[in-house]
Amino acid sequence: MNRKTLVLPAAVGLLAPVLAACGGSDGGSGGGDAIVVGTTDRFTASKDAPAPLDPAFAYDVGTWNILRQTTQTLMIQPRGDGEPVPEAAEKCGFTDTGNERYACTLRDGLKFANGDAITAEDVKYSIERALSIKADSQVYGLLSTVDTVETQGDREVIFHLNTADATFPYKLSTPVAGIVNEDVYAKDKLREGFELDGSGPYTMKAEVDGDVMTKAVFTKNPEYKGSLKVNNEKVEVASFEDADAMGAALDKGDIDVMTRAMTPEQIRKLSTSTDSEVDLIEVAGLEIRYLGFNTDAPTVKNKAVRQAMAQLIDRSALVSEVYGSQAEPLYSMVPASVTGHSNSFFNKYGDPSVAKAKAQLEDAGIET
Repeated sequence: MNRKTLVLPAAVGLLAPVLAACGGSDGGSGGGDAIVVGTTDRFTASKDAPAPLDPAFAYDVGTWNILRQTTQTLMIQPRGDGEPVPEAAEKCGFTDTGNERYACTLRDGLKFANGDAITAEDVKYSIERALSIKADSQVYGLLSTVDTVETQGDREVIFHLNTADATFPYKLSTPVAGIVNEDVYAKDKLREGFELDGSGPYTMKAEVDGDVMTKAVFTKNPEYKGSLKVNNEKVEVASFEDADAMGAALDKGDIDVMTRAMTPEQIRKLSTSTDSEVDLIEVAGLEIRYLGFNTDAPTVKNKAVRQAMAQLIDRSALVSEVYGSQAEPLYSMVPASVTGHSNSFFNKYGDPSVAKAKAQLEDAGIET
């Protein structure tokens, strides 16, 4: 039996922690079959979100993991952390001292999976498409500093920004900046359903039950030309309703790998297990989770109430109780390994304090 590890190298920075299991001849990956990865991410097409996998709409970790396998971006983020590096681009960089002009040269010979050549005009089309559609997910906001996109020949793309933006290379590594084919993706509307076409390391076919994608089958793209080394000819991602169902599938040999989202209890159990057929592998990730307010709700409409609650929340206790050792408190909307991170929330509120929270409410004239 062959041990399987890190089966989605193109997205492993977002798949953490990763559980690899040993596949047998009667298991999900035995006999040379596709490696099967389990996830609790759910992919649903609904009236409000009919195009969950369109790069101009997708804005969550699960769909981004799908898109990172199929849709190339000019830049890509290394596993877990680090500065973005060229992917569909041969090179990229700011060409001015004010970080307002960013130029990229495409790799020579880029093609979509259907064999169509990729040019600078395709990059321009893709960026302008996301900005013009303005999807309800508001993912286009990541490209808000783009003023105009200029092309020079077939391989040169120049982004003129409306303000200095040192984080722009990171934004170009997100799927909203993915390169799409205008013959398949209309400029003024989203592509509904679960079909995907791109130039990434894999092509993808979806298995659907009603409005839910139950499995994504990835096949190595022979036209792919980029910075990633593709280690697997075929990979399947199976979606489960919860972590317990995913764990049961692993026990039965239906899947080879469990990824997001395993429960802290599962991770603790597996980390102390003596089962030689199971490896628990932890890698750094960029995922963040946060609690937000509905500011129209009467109970929290007053800003002082929200500030008082922020003053009371003990992030360390919350993370420890829910995630154990699998996460760290975050005091910013930007992960610690990404440019622009700071501990701004801690700098403003400091340690949790009931006294400070009471004082804030009193100063605002709120009696409760």
